[in-house]
Amino acid sequence: MAAPNSKQTFIDYCLRSLGAPVIEINVDDDQIDDRVDEALQFYQHYHADSIEKFYLKHKVTNSSLTLTAAVAGNFSVGETITGGTSGAKAVVKTATGTKITYNALVDSNTAFAVGDVITGGTTSATGTIASNGISKGDIENRYIPINDLITDVVRVMPIRDSVSSSDMFDIRYQIHLNDIYSVGFMGNLTEYVMSQQFLSLLDLVIDSDQKHINFDKHKNQLDVFMDWDEEVDVDDYLVVECYRIIDPNTYTDVYNDYFLKRYATALIKRQWGTNLIKFEGMVMPGGVTFNGRQIFDDANEEIEKLEEEARLNWEQPVDFMTG
Repeated sequence: MAAPNSKQTFIDYCLRSLGAPVIEINVDDDQIDDRVDEALQFYQHYHADSIEKFYLKHKVTNSSLTLTAAVAGNFSVGETITGGTSGAKAVVKTATGTKITYNALVDSNTAFAVGDVITGGTTSATGTIASNGISKGDIENRYIPINDLITDVVRVMPIRDSVSSSDMFDIRYQIHLNDIYSVGFMGNLTEYVMSQQFLSLLDLVIDSDQKHINFDKHKNQLDVFMDWDEEVDVDDYLVVECYRIIDPNTYTDVYNDYFLKRYATALIKRQWGTNLIKFEGMVMPGGVTFNGRQIFDDANEEIEKLEEEARLNWEQPVDFMTG
């Protein structure tokens, strides 16, 4: 038979490993599906071959208000709008047609409400927020959405100002200008490496771009603790260093993984034994006796060995904080 390359062919492989079709496997299709999902979940959590390092690029968005009429053009960019009912305030970023955009609320504790009549502080223009007319962006939320495939986030890459590499007043330019010559002709790398380490220390202590983050996999969001209004603007990009699950639906070779096939087979076997325990000791015609307990115990032993093997041999090492 060909190597498993889909969920169904993977299930067929596991059932053949247990003796099908020669032996009837007393497990419901839904139970098999559940055990395969369980095997994939364990595999993706503990097996190094199931994930990959990935750099996620996210385009920063701002918030918007959609009005019931095309009167947004009556507001001016930079003026403060105020909700008549909610009292929420924001500074207009763009205003065209029926849509007004803004980066963040003046007071994050007071938000606009549907049906609010907003008034411009400078133009005195008015407009009513439509139903489903409030869309919060990343700058207001203070987090970015993360998809289900991301398992761990390492860091948000430093956000740098736009500085030309040929800027003679850039300290990094001066380091290269003064040190590279001596490295190539009359020196060694020691002074250069020490200078780079010193610059890194200064950057860490005085002007670090390292962001404090909090990633919650079940909320599918990455909180970035920084001054969003000052450090990023709409349409800027945030780059996140993270680990991503290798999706078996896209990369079907996952279903042919040696460990995954053995582990899923053992889980289905334990389900088979669990189903047969109900009939333990029952004598069938011809003197055949059900022995679901033995199947269950054998499967449990196999599962324990496989899980120990995964944790000892295949799990990614824990990152320790040093320094």
